[in-house]
Amino acid sequence: MKRTKHINRDSFRKSFRTYRLAPVALAISAVFMLSGCEQADESVSLFQNADECKQSNPSMGDQCTIAYNQALEEAVKTAPKYATKEDCVAEFGEAQCTEAPAQAGMAAQPQQSSMWMPLMAGYMMGRMMGGGYGQSPLFTSKAAGSPANGKFVDSTGRSYGNATTGRTMKVDKSALAPKPATTTTVTRGGFGDSVAKQNSMSRSSSSSNSSSTKSRSFGG
Repeated sequence: MKRTKHINRDSFRKSFRTYRLAPVALAISAVFMLSGCEQADESVSLFQNADECKQSNPSMGDQCTIAYNQALEEAVKTAPKYATKEDCVAEFGEAQCTEAPAQAGMAAQPQQSSMWMPLMAGYMMGRMMGGGYGQSPLFTSKAAGSPANGKFVDSTGRSYGNATTGRTMKVDKSALAPKPATTTTVTRGGFGDSVAKQNSMSRSSSSSNSSSTKSRSFGG
């Protein structure tokens, strides 16, 4: 009985409290981690032009116009550029290309009077986590055999599904981030290769996530 007098009860209680609270702390950390993942998704709407945006959002006329004009400016800076109209048409199809303005952020090559770029086919618009609205220009191809045929893609080649406007979808927050300005011309088929690679990476990521989910399900 005397030995119990030498037990450090405070130390015992601290150890016990630490053991009991650890699972709670881990659970709270998991909640914050999940919240961070959820916040990485932005809800965006896809529109062809400002008028279509206004029809869907009558109270947001100014935001629709501003976002559309900013998307047009970004398209000029970031769209793939081609040395000839023929190269652009081969990737995007007839009536899908326009002459790139001189202020597109890149100088013409010697003995080259102009460069060509795809027309902006639509734009995505969404409220950003930091406040305000973000936007990104979208392009599409009508060239047979192109990975971007009938799809909405951004200037990096990332696909956002069928080139259908008026729909809302979840995207990673990087989709609304400004893209780097194009400083070099693209060879024929180069942009299509970028789209194909992005599609392949997206499928691989989806497959990995699906396998991971199944493993956790069977393992649990």
